[in-house]
Amino acid sequence: MEKQLYFDISSEESGGSLYKIKDDSGKISFQYNHSTYNTDSDEIKIFETTYSSFNEFWQTLIKDKQWFYQHPLYVHPEQRDFIKEQLQKVNWFVQPDKKWQDSHQRQWKKVLEDKDDYYRSKM
Repeated sequence: MEKQLYFDISSEESGGSLYKIKDDSGKISFQYNHSTYNTDSDEIKIFETTYSSFNEFWQTLIKDKQWFYQHPLYVHPEQRDFIKEQLQKVNWFVQPDKKWQDSHQRQWKKVLEDKDDYYRSKM
């Protein structure tokens, strides 16, 4: 089985790492190891969710209408053009603070331009 980091994102309340999994027969799936944090109860919950495609994962991620204000850590090169397109469609002005907007836009730009092997899995 081959396991490769594919997408990594976090926020104060949640975050996780999506791995592209290729089994011995060549079938591809995506495993999302993620967690949530409840600030009121100081409770952390850990989850593992399997998706049959990146699109299935993506549809879950964008249920958060401000997904683009989460903190991206890694985007696999296969999805960088797609993510760039998605970011062109968002309304950055939902957060009125210009410094906040700029900070998140810079982080997305950095992640989308990282070298391919920066987070290459050693598994």
